[in-house]
Amino acid sequence: MVIIKTTSNSHKAMKDITNTLLNKRYAACVNIIPRMRSKYILDGRIIEAREVMLLIKTSQDLETKVYQTIKELHNYDTPEISTIETKNVDKDYLNWINQSLKVDKKEK
Repeated sequence: MVIIKTTSNSHKAMKDITNTLLNKRYAACVNIIPRMRSKYILDGRIIEAREVMLLIKTSQDLETKVYQTIKELHNYDTPEISTIETKNVDKDYLNWINQSLKVDKKEK
Protein backbone atom coordinates (compact mmCIF):
# COMPACT_ATOMS: atom_id res chain seq x y z
CA MET A 1 0.00 0.00 0.00
CA VAL A 2 1.10 3.53 -0.76
CA ILE A 3 -0.45 6.88 0.11
CA ILE A 4 -0.40 9.55 -2.58
CA LYS A 5 -0.76 13.18 -1.53
CA THR A 6 -1.93 16.16 -3.55
CA THR A 7 -3.26 19.64 -2.74
CA SER A 8 -5.34 22.24 -4.56
CA ASN A 9 -7.22 25.47 -3.94
CA SER A 10 -10.22 24.00 -5.79
CA HIS A 11 -12.59 21.82 -3.80
CA LYS A 12 -14.37 20.92 -7.06
CA ALA A 13 -11.16 19.68 -8.70
CA MET A 14 -10.41 17.56 -5.66
CA LYS A 15 -13.93 16.09 -5.63
CA ASP A 16 -13.59 15.24 -9.34
CA ILE A 17 -10.21 13.57 -8.74
CA THR A 18 -11.57 11.64 -5.74
CA ASN A 19 -14.68 10.41 -7.55
CA THR A 20 -12.72 9.38 -10.65
CA LEU A 21 -10.12 7.46 -8.62
CA LEU A 22 -12.79 5.61 -6.65
CA ASN A 23 -15.02 4.90 -9.66
CA LYS A 24 -12.10 3.49 -11.65
CA ARG A 25 -10.92 1.54 -8.58
CA TYR A 26 -7.52 3.23 -8.70
CA ALA A 27 -7.96 4.06 -4.99
CA ALA A 28 -9.62 2.20 -2.15
CA CYS A 29 -10.01 5.27 0.07
CA VAL A 30 -9.39 9.00 -0.24
CA ASN A 31 -9.20 11.32 2.76
CA ILE A 32 -10.28 14.87 1.92
CA ILE A 33 -8.77 17.39 4.30
CA PRO A 34 -10.44 20.77 3.71
CA ARG A 35 -9.50 24.31 4.70
CA MET A 36 -5.80 23.68 5.08
CA ARG A 37 -3.62 26.80 5.04
CA SER A 38 -0.63 26.70 2.67
CA LYS A 39 2.24 29.12 2.09
CA TYR A 40 4.43 28.74 -0.97
CA ILE A 41 6.62 30.66 -3.39
CA LEU A 42 5.12 31.47 -6.79
CA ASP A 43 6.68 33.85 -9.32
CA GLY A 44 9.16 35.04 -6.67
CA ARG A 45 6.47 35.96 -4.13
CA ILE A 46 5.27 34.25 -0.97
CA ILE A 47 1.62 33.27 -1.41
CA GLU A 48 -0.77 32.20 1.33
CA ALA A 49 -3.90 30.27 0.37
CA ARG A 50 -6.50 27.86 1.63
CA GLU A 51 -6.15 24.46 0.06
CA VAL A 52 -7.69 21.02 0.17
CA MET A 53 -5.42 17.99 0.65
CA LEU A 54 -6.12 14.49 -0.58
CA LEU A 55 -4.52 11.39 0.95
CA ILE A 56 -5.13 8.61 -1.54
CA LYS A 57 -4.74 4.99 -0.39
CA THR A 58 -3.85 2.62 -3.21
CA SER A 59 -1.51 -0.15 -4.26
CA GLN A 60 1.95 0.46 -5.66
CA ASP A 61 0.99 -1.06 -9.03
CA LEU A 62 -1.75 1.61 -9.47
CA GLU A 63 0.54 4.54 -8.57
CA THR A 64 1.13 5.56 -12.21
CA LYS A 65 -2.61 5.56 -12.98
CA VAL A 66 -3.29 7.71 -9.92
CA TYR A 67 -0.61 10.20 -10.98
CA GLN A 68 -2.03 10.35 -14.54
CA THR A 69 -5.57 10.89 -13.26
CA ILE A 70 -4.47 13.70 -10.94
CA LYS A 71 -2.54 15.44 -13.75
CA GLU A 72 -5.53 15.16 -16.12
CA LEU A 73 -8.07 16.59 -13.67
CA HIS A 74 -6.02 18.98 -11.51
CA ASN A 75 -6.52 22.73 -11.83
CA TYR A 76 -2.82 23.58 -11.22
CA ASP A 77 -0.27 23.61 -14.07
CA THR A 78 2.24 21.86 -11.77
CA PRO A 79 0.37 20.05 -9.01
CA GLU A 80 2.08 18.55 -6.01
CA ILE A 81 1.85 14.78 -6.34
CA SER A 82 3.96 12.79 -3.93
CA THR A 83 3.99 9.19 -2.77
CA ILE A 84 4.31 8.25 0.87
CA GLU A 85 5.55 4.69 1.19
CA THR A 86 4.10 2.79 4.13
CA LYS A 87 6.38 0.74 6.32
CA ASN A 88 3.80 -1.14 8.37
CA VAL A 89 0.11 -1.57 7.60
CA ASP A 90 -2.35 -3.60 9.64
CA LYS A 91 -2.96 -6.87 7.77
CA ASP A 92 -6.75 -6.63 7.96
CA TYR A 93 -6.69 -3.07 6.61
CA LEU A 94 -4.29 -4.06 3.85
CA ASN A 95 -6.61 -6.92 2.87
CA TRP A 96 -9.51 -4.48 2.71
CA ILE A 97 -7.45 -2.11 0.50
CA ASN A 98 -6.51 -4.93 -1.87
CA GLN A 99 -10.08 -6.28 -2.06
CA SER A 100 -11.45 -2.78 -2.69
CA LEU A 101 -9.12 -2.26 -5.65
CA LYS A 102 -10.17 -5.44 -7.41
CA VAL A 103 -12.58 -4.89 -10.27
CA ASP A 104 -15.12 -7.63 -10.79
CA LYS A 105 -14.54 -9.25 -14.21
CA LYS A 106 -18.23 -8.68 -15.07
CA GLU A 107 -17.77 -4.89 -14.69
CA LYS A 108 -15.07 -4.65 -17.42
